[in-house]
Amino acid sequence: MDFQARLEALTHLLRPWSPLWSRSILQGWPESGAAYPEDWLAYARSLDEAGERRLDQGVLVGVPPPSLGALLGALQELTALPWHEGIHPLTVAQTQGLSAKKTHELERVLALLAPRTRFIHHAVDIGGGMGHLARLCARTFGWTFHSIDRDAALQDKGRRWLTRTNTPVRDTLCFIQASVEDGFQPLIDPLFSGLDRASIGLHTCGPLALTQLRKSQGAGFVLNIGCCYDKLEVPRDYPVSGFGGAHPLPFTPHALALTTRGRHHKTEVEFARMKRVYAWRFAFDLLAKRHFPERGFVRAGDASRTLYDGPFAVYALDRMERLGLDPGMTDAELNAFEVSFRAETRELLLCHLLRDRFARALEVVLLLDRAILLEELGFQVELLQLFDPRLSPRNLALIALRSA
Repeated sequence: MDFQARLEALTHLLRPWSPLWSRSILQGWPESGAAYPEDWLAYARSLDEAGERRLDQGVLVGVPPPSLGALLGALQELTALPWHEGIHPLTVAQTQGLSAKKTHELERVLALLAPRTRFIHHAVDIGGGMGHLARLCARTFGWTFHSIDRDAALQDKGRRWLTRTNTPVRDTLCFIQASVEDGFQPLIDPLFSGLDRASIGLHTCGPLALTQLRKSQGAGFVLNIGCCYDKLEVPRDYPVSGFGGAHPLPFTPHALALTTRGRHHKTEVEFARMKRVYAWRFAFDLLAKRHFPERGFVRAGDASRTLYDGPFAVYALDRMERLGLDPGMTDAELNAFEVSFRAETRELLLCHLLRDRFARALEVVLLLDRAILLEELGFQVELLQLFDPRLSPRNLALIALRSA
């Protein structure tokens, strides 16, 4: 894949629409809604619940506006990435105590590693937890493996697991309790350097992915799967490549948060729950703006599932109490307020469904920038879809081999 051409095309397509994807709809409402083309909104308003769900999946039903159809078609084409095929089946004993998601991921990571790492003898895993990946790689490939994690309790569980199951890799698997940080770390940095060494980071949170890439410049093989892009900081963490720096997008904290929303495989129940959560949050925001305008944007915060299952009044009073606010309204008045603003809260929902169409593209931009950085460092690079997004939404894997 020509990463530079793909990144240039994506940034060219996305840049004119930055007023939509770079701003928070809720915090800037109602002005933020003015950025959405009226024909897009009219189309979204015409959808029934099934149509809304299809829009959430990136599918346009009926007769959408030509500009919306063309944009989504181009974004889908430019974010289409090849899939890694194949799994390394694990036995019941090997997956004891693992979730279905973890088993799914490990079987695919092992299959990806096998043909690409025949020259590897040593490996290091960032955020290795209990060392499941380290244990399986040491046993499958015969590697000496260092599993790094800052959580000593998790590592103790991993050691006990090895002892209890009599797994024959205890001499080649080493747990290191440490945080992987930018800057020189004499105890762990040598583990990343050497053509016979692999550097692995699965679901490296926020800037930790970039720390791994920087420390792995001397490695023979690098596998990185990032997540939690909302914890990145601009311009420190984007762009990171020279080419990306010449073709930047105006990423904001709101845009970075949007990149984490690329889960389009909701069931009917999950979609209905999402709509209820949005409805209560949006109505609460409109309530706070009307009764406490001096507070500006009031963050409702995360609430328990039971609060979204009940009447709006129960949710609103719980949030108000948490924030130390008193609207001076009865339950009946709060519920009536929510009903009276349903047209506006649906408008907010529709804007969100439209804005979410940019999420995957923005995530791919971040990863293309990292892929180009690795190329600039002399690696041969792949960017593949590795996991089923229904189980593991952050499913894009950066794979880098040191060029001869």
